[in-house]
Amino acid sequence: MRKVALFCAALVAGAFGVTAVASAIQGQQGVSVSLTSNRAGTKAKPRSVGKLTVTTSTSVVPGEPAWAATAATIHFDKNLVFNSSKFPTCSQTQVQQDDTKCPKGSKVGSGAAVATLFLGGAGSPVSPAPKVTAYNGSGGKLYLLVNAPPLVREVMVGTLKTDTGKYGRKLSIPAIPEALQTGGVPGAKVSLTTFRTSVGGTFRGTPYVALRGCTGGKLNFGGDFKFLDVNNAASAASATTTKTCRR
Repeated sequence: MRKVALFCAALVAGAFGVTAVASAIQGQQGVSVSLTSNRAGTKAKPRSVGKLTVTTSTSVVPGEPAWAATAATIHFDKNLVFNSSKFPTCSQTQVQQDDTKCPKGSKVGSGAAVATLFLGGAGSPVSPAPKVTAYNGSGGKLYLLVNAPPLVREVMVGTLKTDTGKYGRKLSIPAIPEALQTGGVPGAKVSLTTFRTSVGGTFRGTPYVALRGCTGGKLNFGGDFKFLDVNNAASAASATTTKTCRR
């Protein structure tokens, strides 16, 4: 039971990785982004990207202090358009209790993850690997359901907001619940070693994610993250990555 709870915490805490290294994390972290279609439309008629996939990975260094992520923000290129307001929504409560009863069309993505359990030393993989399902919520909310039946079922809440500069939108996860960082076990920390989430699809002809332009032939992505290790040492890391696009 403890392993399952910790496993869930690992998935949520590490939901989005970075390419930079923070002081609480000694291993290398990476992030990659892919689009089913990287062909851009126009401002008046954005073209669907199909699916937008973000995959993160984190290497584990033996003996490093156990750590978990406490907050995350993912930045998306200004040419990406999210049409979440035009999709059906499901409530956080419904996703948590029984997502099979969410309205048709509110499911906007899926994924999978691999977790690492830290107990004061080197991390070790925890199984079984969970499934991740993304649901559209009201007010720009995105609910990520982490599910490993029959014991694990947790929801991470993100909010799509307006961004600045080369970014147009960002997914903000301001506070990852303490229970999802420790699994409820004192002194324990868990983190994600691999996490993949894909979002996309269409509803009544409208794509969930679309591309309205291609500035300089590339799309920009970034991430800002906060961490806390087992010694209560806080740290932060930021990273950027790009993906090619075409007209």
